[in-house]
Amino acid sequence: MAAFVAAVAGGCAHYAPAPLPPAATLAAFEARTPGDAALRERVATLFPALAIDWPPARWDRASVLALAIAANDALGVARAEYAAAVGRAAVAGLPADPGLSVQTEYARRERQPWLYGLGLDLTLPSPARRRLDQAIADAEVQAARADLLAQTWQLRQRVATALAAREAGRRRASQLERLAALQQRRADQMDRRVAAGEDAAADALPAREAALHAAAAQADAMTALAEAQAAFAEALGLPAAAADALAVDWPDWGRPPPLAPDLLAARREQALLARADLTALIAAYDAAERRLQRAIARQYPQWVLSPGYEWDHGIVKLPLALGMQLPLFDRNRGEIADASGAREVAGARLVALQAAIHARIDAARAAETLAADALAAAERRAAAAADRQRRAGRALELGAIDRSEALAAGIEAAETALAVLDRQIALQSARLALEDALHAPLSGPETTLASPAGAPR
Repeated sequence: MAAFVAAVAGGCAHYAPAPLPPAATLAAFEARTPGDAALRERVATLFPALAIDWPPARWDRASVLALAIAANDALGVARAEYAAAVGRAAVAGLPADPGLSVQTEYARRERQPWLYGLGLDLTLPSPARRRLDQAIADAEVQAARADLLAQTWQLRQRVATALAAREAGRRRASQLERLAALQQRRADQMDRRVAAGEDAAADALPAREAALHAAAAQADAMTALAEAQAAFAEALGLPAAAADALAVDWPDWGRPPPLAPDLLAARREQALLARADLTALIAAYDAAERRLQRAIARQYPQWVLSPGYEWDHGIVKLPLALGMQLPLFDRNRGEIADASGAREVAGARLVALQAAIHARIDAARAAETLAADALAAAERRAAAAADRQRRAGRALELGAIDRSEALAAGIEAAETALAVLDRQIALQSARLALEDALHAPLSGPETTLASPAGAPR
C-alpha cells in the first residue's frame, strides 16, 4: 500500500510559484524598445529572416507588423489560450481515473480476527465515447488556433490603421500649417486695407473668419496626430516615446496600387470559405455537433468494472463485480436539449458571419472605387488651381494684378491640395477596409512576410 501511494505521488506535478509584481512588469514595459534582446529573440523565433538585421535601419510595414506580433502583450493572451487548448486535447479521451476503496473488519471470536480489502471502480466508456471526447478537444484546438490567427489579423489592422492615421495626421498638419499661414496673411492684409480706409471693416470679416477656421483645423489636426501616435504605440506594445521614434516607409500611402481581378477573386473566395474568424466558427460548430453526439450516447448505460482483493480472516478472496450506470429517469434529455440548442446557435453564428463577410467585401470594394474616382476629380481641381496660381504669380511680376489676388490664388491652390490629401486619406481608409474584409494584405511588403515560425499549424 505504501509503495502504491509513493508511486502515485511520484508521478504528480509540483507547484512552482511565478509571481508577477506590478511594479516589475511596469518597469519592464517602460524600458521596452525595438532593439531589446528579449524582443530580438522573439522576432528570431517568429520571423528568422528578419532577425538577421534587427532592428532594421529603415522600418516598413512588414517589419513594423513583425515587431507588433512579437511585442504586443494582448496577443500573448490568445497564444496562452491556444496552448491551454492543446494541453486539454493531450489528455482528452483518456480513461477516467479509477476509484479506490479500502475496507477493514475485526471479528473478536475468529481465529484470524482481521479482514482487509481493497476495491477499484473502473468506468468503461465505449470507444465511441472516447473518440467523441478526443474529437471535441481537437475541434476546440482548431477553434483556438483560428482565434489566434484572427486576433493576429486584428492586430495587423490596428497597426496599419494607426500607422495610416499617423501618416495622414503628419501630412494634414503640414498642409494646414501652410494654409493657416496664407489665411493669416490675407487677414492681416485686409486689416491693413481697412486701417488705410481702402475697405470697410465688414469686408475684412470673411478673411478673419477663414484665418480662425484654418487655425482651428490645424489644432484639430495636431490633436488627431497625437491620438494616432498613441494608438500606434498601443498597437505595437511599446511606450509612446519608443513608437514615435520609428520612421516607417510607406511609399504608396494614399495611392494604393490597383488590384488585379484574379487576385481579388482569389482573396474573396478564401475569405468567404476560410477567413480566420469564420474558421473558428466552423470549428466551434464541429465541436457543438460532437457534443450533441456525446450527449445522445450518454443516454445509454455505461459499464463499471469493480475488481478487488480481500484478506477475509485468513482466506484470500478476489471479488469481481460488473455494474452499470443507468440513466433511467430523464434519459439524459436535459444535456441533449442543451447540446442541440448550442449547435443551432453555433450554426446561426457561422451563417451570419459568412453573410456579413460577403456584404463587407462588396461594400468595401464599392467604397474604394468611389474613393478613387473622388481622388481623381480632386486632383484635376488641384491641377487647375495650381495652374491658376502659377499664372497669378507671373501676372503679379508683370504688375497686372495686386498681391491680394495672387494671395487668393495661393489660398485656392492650398485648399485644393488639402482636398486632394483628404481624398487620399479616404482612399487609403477604403483600401484598409477592403483588406480587413478579406483578412489579407493586398499590396506592400506585408504580402511577402512569411507566416510566423511559431504560429500554430
